[in-house]
Amino acid sequence: MGDPAVPILDEAQVALDERINNLLAAHNGDARAALETLLLAVDIRASRISYGFVSGTLPDQP
Repeated sequence: MGDPAVPILDEAQVALDERINNLLAAHNGDARAALETLLLAVDIRASRISYGFVSGTLPDQP
């Protein structure tokens, strides 16, 4: 009855899967350590953009 089911993968999903696999490999398969790294990166990024027009203050102002 037709072709067997073949998963449809687009390039974006393949690239995302590769990034996830690389992150897990860098942490020896420890998903908790990988998530902690991602959360730390988000926290750092958020603190960097919390100045200036985003927060209504400029870095040289108290």
